[in-house]
Amino acid sequence: MRKQWRGDLFKNIFLKAAGATSIPYYLKAMEEIKEADATLYDWLNQISAKSWSKAHYSGWAKCDMQLNNMCESFNKQLVGARDKPVITCLEYIREYMTRRIINVRKMVSKAAGPLTPNATKTFEEIKTEASQLTVLMVDAYNYQVNSIRSQCVVNVKYKTCTCRKWDLTGMPCKHAAAAINDMAINTMNVGIPEQWVSEAYWLNT
Repeated sequence: MRKQWRGDLFKNIFLKAAGATSIPYYLKAMEEIKEADATLYDWLNQISAKSWSKAHYSGWAKCDMQLNNMCESFNKQLVGARDKPVITCLEYIREYMTRRIINVRKMVSKAAGPLTPNATKTFEEIKTEASQLTVLMVDAYNYQVNSIRSQCVVNVKYKTCTCRKWDLTGMPCKHAAAAINDMAINTMNVGIPEQWVSEAYWLNT
């Protein structure tokens, strides 16, 4: 794509479609691409959206990463071992992973709360955003959450939201956090908000 469609315009409208978490937002972004360049629109439609747009992801991975940066960070560490004999290369990897595990354990020992440091920071930001939303209880499990520009429905039983961010990442979106907060205000036994976050983000995991 970069060879044929250069510049920030194409980059930004593509990233908007790739980052869309629900089908309506994806279709709206694709219409913007079509208006900007119909050939790019046709080219993208030839590639399965399941491989590049969040709106089509299953949510099984519970991860917000859309690039392979995590893999690349490991690959970078192996540069010094690639030209070595197999046993030497494996020993290099073992020592690197040992140091990494020890460093992670040090971070865990200093962390406050049940979630990893990055997850804690992200979830605090989400809770701040959630405080600006209004919540309407629909039934025992469903909540309508309104903001100035949008309206979403949260199902606390299945841990889903129509924005699909909770489904995709495993971390409650601002709509879900607002619904959980409303449940707590109405004396429902919801526990601490972090209990609603996927175990993938927990320190003990």
